[in-house]
Amino acid sequence: MGIAQIDKINNYVINILTLEIESQSNELRIYGDSLNKKTEWHSKLEFNSELNELFHNNISLVDEIYLLDDQGNFLDGIKENKGSLQPVKYIPAAYLQDVSLKKALAGDVGSNGNEYFDQHTTYINLYYPIKREGKTAGLLLAPINMTRFFDETIYLNKENISGYSLVKNEDMCVVLHPSDKQIGLSIVDGRKKEFSDLDYSDLEKLEKQQRENEHGTAVYYSYWWPSDKLEKALKLAAFQWVTVGEAHWVVATNIDFGEETNLQLQDSLTIGGILAILSAITLLLFFYFRNYIRRNQAYEENKRLLELQEVLKEKYHLEKSMLQDTKLKTIGLLTTSIVHDMNNFLTPILGNTALLLEEHQDDPALVEDLNEIYNAAKQGQELSKNVLRFSKKDADNSQLLAVNAVVEEAFQTIQPLFPKSNRLKLLLRPTGMSFFEKEDLQGVLYNLITNSFQADKSQKPIIIETNRVTNEQISQMTDSDPDSGAAGYAVISVRDFGPGIPEEIREKIFTPFFTTHTADGGTGLGLFIISSLIKKNNWLIKVDTSSRGTTFSIGIPLKNE
Repeated sequence: MGIAQIDKINNYVINILTLEIESQSNELRIYGDSLNKKTEWHSKLEFNSELNELFHNNISLVDEIYLLDDQGNFLDGIKENKGSLQPVKYIPAAYLQDVSLKKALAGDVGSNGNEYFDQHTTYINLYYPIKREGKTAGLLLAPINMTRFFDETIYLNKENISGYSLVKNEDMCVVLHPSDKQIGLSIVDGRKKEFSDLDYSDLEKLEKQQRENEHGTAVYYSYWWPSDKLEKALKLAAFQWVTVGEAHWVVATNIDFGEETNLQLQDSLTIGGILAILSAITLLLFFYFRNYIRRNQAYEENKRLLELQEVLKEKYHLEKSMLQDTKLKTIGLLTTSIVHDMNNFLTPILGNTALLLEEHQDDPALVEDLNEIYNAAKQGQELSKNVLRFSKKDADNSQLLAVNAVVEEAFQTIQPLFPKSNRLKLLLRPTGMSFFEKEDLQGVLYNLITNSFQADKSQKPIIIETNRVTNEQISQMTDSDPDSGAAGYAVISVRDFGPGIPEEIREKIFTPFFTTHTADGGTGLGLFIISSLIKKNNWLIKVDTSSRGTTFSIGIPLKNE
């Protein structure tokens, strides 16, 4: 009866250890899955319902969570303090002692690593890899204070020193024990250094038996280590090896042999006390399994709702994409028709203006006005051709052109189309040569300058500037990969001093038909056209914006001259 009872207690302890660690690992996996679903890599922990559940479930073992990069360097961390989550600036060195950390960074650890010790305290780390394109981009690390968990959940009767459970690792070092001073000591060699005058012959036999058997019971002489006065006692013990993640432990429960067999009764442990401990453990397991089932049901329901949400989201994006395609086809037809009619209107204007110029050469003032009309109509005709080029798939007419010359020509072409406020400023620095169509660059500059005029209603200048940078410098300016075969890059920037682009719409500015200038008749196609021309020519683009203004920078790969 004594062997059956102590074996049952030992199994209860094993179930509490393994199931609670598995439950916490599942919570970390749910949060990690939510990060893995993100399309972009973020080096910050994101607050969501899964993170809140991880810290505030019924029996939470997790007080801290850290995000490491694929080399194990600290990126971000969160710690619970008095019910609230607070950011941390570094990860304590003690949490990096786990010998399984390198395997975890490689994505080869299932749930948790090996145990490690810090000042008579035992820890294990829960791990979950963050994947990007099939590779580990980062690692979630959640340390668990196993000593505190043991004290608060398993070893409930602090004053009972003649019956308890303990955990040892493969080296027979104590992992969990009612006495914190025992943690980290090997049950024979380590104790001999601390208590050299005691008898360890039975403990040596017990160590051998446990190394050679996965499960068993034993009767042996030892000591009640939590007691201040160490006296030899005959113990009855049950043990079993368990694997928890990367950790391989032997869980053992021992009681006083004399008390259990009624050969020697002691005041510190009675049959009623044992029954009370069993009742408490049974009650704890009942509540644990009930909560575990509820959490599992909630997890399955949440998983089903997430899958349904993903399906609905894909349907929405597909319908939105089809609507956008329809709009683009419609606007293409309208644009072609309007531009064709506009050319018909501009042709007689150009012809009649040319005739008037020939007839009134003797009137300089009138000639100046007629020239302005003629140039404006001519520029309108050129811009209409650019619109037709954008809506048709013409052959590639790229040429080797000097970037600064094309920018200056575009500036001279565009400047008369805007109010005579002298707001446009051109600053040219040496750049180089590149293959492209000059009409593409004119279209980009026209739309950028128009956007700047609409964004900045003040009379502050709008600056067009050119410069030359190296491939290394351009890679630091943008998130896109530069052309490794380029002989540097020409950077063309258009800067205004308006209020900047609000943060909530920055990701939408290149979306067709998206505009904030509905009152001014904006179409939402200007930045979309820019984005399309950038992609067509394999150029690079970067947007810098703040409350002090916005700068669009275009990177054009240069060719060796």
